[in-house]
Amino acid sequence: METTISMNTVLNILHSMSLSTSNKRWLAEHLFDEVRTEENAESLKNSSWPKIRREDMHVAPEVADLVKGFELPDDVDEESLKLDYLLTQS
Repeated sequence: METTISMNTVLNILHSMSLSTSNKRWLAEHLFDEVRTEENAESLKNSSWPKIRREDMHVAPEVADLVKGFELPDDVDEESLKLDYLLTQS
């Protein structure tokens, strides 16, 4: 069953819960993080830059030789690195 409630109702529910200041800050920060992530994703989606496909990328043989056999250390989170890179580009 799907239920729809207004944002005012959501706010009234939150006010009725007598949340501490730290709980309100936690909630606000998490909501804001979600908003920022969604806005960044939307911005990237609407970007006028062409999408670059991996198969369209070509690496010079000299560069390929430089990185041949290179591996990231085990404690490096590749997904985090990709996200950090994307965020610095916007």
